[in-house]
Amino acid sequence: MGCRRTTDPDSLLRITVGPDGHLRVGRTEPGRGAWLCAGSPACLERATRRGALSRALRRDIPTGDIERLRGRLHGAGFGGDADPKQD
Repeated sequence: MGCRRTTDPDSLLRITVGPDGHLRVGRTEPGRGAWLCAGSPACLERATRRGALSRALRRDIPTGDIERLRGRLHGAGFGGDADPKQD
């Protein structure tokens, strides 16, 4: 979504908005989702700069959620059904 490339589903992360209104990461999370390249902060940057993440999820994304997601991508990255809210 962010970089607009087509790739193997195993190398993508599914982002959703949870019932509490915060971003969630995981293939099994319910609700409308958007896909980003796993381990690619550049993909997230492009998606947020273009407004693609908000459009895909059909809602404004709080800056704090974007920052947490960005921190996880720049840090250890995601593994499995990770939650960007958890530390």
